[in-house]
Amino acid sequence: MRKVGYIVLAALALGLFACNQQAPGGASLSVQSAPEKGRYLVVFKSETLPSNAQALVQGAGARVLKTLEPIGALTVVADRAAVSRLARNPQVLAVGPEQYYSLPKTERILYQEETYGAPSAADNLYKYQWDIRRIGAPKAWERVPLEVQARATVAVLDTGVMDNHPDLVGQIVDFQATNYCYETAGPNNTPSYPKYSLWIDFDHFDPNNLCTPAPYVTYEAHGTHVSGTVAARFGGGRVVGVAPGVRIAAYKVFDRIHFTEGGEEYDDVGAFDGPIFEAILDAAKKGYQVINMSLGGTLDTRNREDVAAMVAWDRVMKYANRMGTLIVASAGNSAQNANGYIVHIPSDLPTVVSVSATGTATPLWQYPYPTDETLNAVPGQDVLAFYSNYGAAVDLSAPGGDCGLDESGQSWCAKPASQRPAGWRYHLILSTIIVSETTPAYAWYAGTSMASPHVAAVAALVRALHPEWGPGEVRAHLKATAEPIGSRQLFGHGLVNADRATR
Repeated sequence: MRKVGYIVLAALALGLFACNQQAPGGASLSVQSAPEKGRYLVVFKSETLPSNAQALVQGAGARVLKTLEPIGALTVVADRAAVSRLARNPQVLAVGPEQYYSLPKTERILYQEETYGAPSAADNLYKYQWDIRRIGAPKAWERVPLEVQARATVAVLDTGVMDNHPDLVGQIVDFQATNYCYETAGPNNTPSYPKYSLWIDFDHFDPNNLCTPAPYVTYEAHGTHVSGTVAARFGGGRVVGVAPGVRIAAYKVFDRIHFTEGGEEYDDVGAFDGPIFEAILDAAKKGYQVINMSLGGTLDTRNREDVAAMVAWDRVMKYANRMGTLIVASAGNSAQNANGYIVHIPSDLPTVVSVSATGTATPLWQYPYPTDETLNAVPGQDVLAFYSNYGAAVDLSAPGGDCGLDESGQSWCAKPASQRPAGWRYHLILSTIIVSETTPAYAWYAGTSMASPHVAAVAALVRALHPEWGPGEVRAHLKATAEPIGSRQLFGHGLVNADRATR
């Protein structure tokens, strides 16, 4: 969670969480700021909305925010009395708090040489993209022409995408915002632009006026970084994506939130159930072949309040699968065994491809800084990134970045940045970001958020080559063509391999 005034560099936080109008970490907001009304998810017994659903909800004293017809659910603003009335209605299966999902926190550092201004057309930062080469993407480029790649679209459900970034210009074919605080921005005035001038202020929460002007503007770079890994184009800027011909559908599902806890003021972004579900339904209905979700939270299967969210998530994933859309998601950055009653959402759900993150033991940090030499991670030296979740739910692994290992085999990330060698950042994932509407940039990030788009891009290449395949066939093919690199619990069926998957 970012404190007010905190800008680019962030230490890697390992906790992921889900909450309803609560502070991250599960601590409730103070009594003074706790709202009398809250946002709830109402799930009907019917898997599509009954014709009288809105009237029923309004009659109980609640106000509808989002209508999710294909999964028989609504998000509403309601007080406890209205919630109780709805829960007793024979048409309603479950009512529970609308859950909140975070961005998996990442270690971030801006590229420090010529970061700002107009990037050259030479893709001259590709030499640092060891991750792209490690999964065999250059071999795939040789056999899958850009015009064939363009048959597939990856819907990126995230903080929005900088569509005027030189590496992404022309790559985005759809611009959608399903978040609660709708606003347009950027030179093209798009709703999915990653500019946040509105926030949900939990210190002064008004359920009838969810979004209020923030005191200053922020730009969230996460979705732009993810999109660059998927499809940064050849010769556009300075980096290259796994599938430079694949198209991006940009969905802004995150809202900016503000609250005070323990005397500290926080300003961050979070995604709620309703906006995420709406985006999934829209992307699936439009026939986008792949959805990437580099976000997450946890639900407790023992908790009655989580039942509504669990049912709704199950329904929305099944809907996407029926519509032919494959969902790829980050496994989470809690460094936890995902086996058990705590479910990481959405990665642990059936039909979702769950992706853990790898780093490399190849000592890239020993290279001179700067260097003209291409950095390559040696096969056989893959390691589970120190932050990555693992367990039976993991299907595949992909480079998510780490800090490299010191001479004793310990991650440099365990030490302060000031004690790491100059080249430790080479072990992270370099991609596109936004600084402002006029300032594109590049940065190294680490996280399962960075691993997931590698898999989503390869899945898109497979769908471009085999448009007749359904999600199940693509999942099976990615697993069958993955490179075995170790424990099934850590790496799933192995490291995703673009070369093998496109043969």
